[in-house]
Amino acid sequence: MPTHDRAAKVGVWAYLLFTMASFLLALFFLFRGGFSHNVSMIALPIWMGYTAFNAIKSIADLIGAQNRTRNFTNMLRRWEDTFESRGKALVLLTVMTLVVGLIKVAVPFLIMYLANGFG
Repeated sequence: MPTHDRAAKVGVWAYLLFTMASFLLALFFLFRGGFSHNVSMIALPIWMGYTAFNAIKSIADLIGAQNRTRNFTNMLRRWEDTFESRGKALVLLTVMTLVVGLIKVAVPFLIMYLANGFG
């Protein structure tokens, strides 16, 4: 059975990068008009807290216990057993990572859209 450690580490790093991108985008929106609307003044800092917590947790895990990498590796093994193909498991990991990452990046945009709609 092939090892999935490298693919799992790439997935963990992609998760971290999407999280950091979402945090920085929320910070940008907060300073570029987020204080002028009640919704964004409340929701953006909450989202930033959530993403900062996840980023710190991801960095600590990469440095230390590697639990998230182990979870990604186990997930890849299960998918490989289910689909009976390593390629399909890797494609699913890529799609899932991109979908979750894009949703994380979309949240600050949605918060600002809602703030402008209620503002």
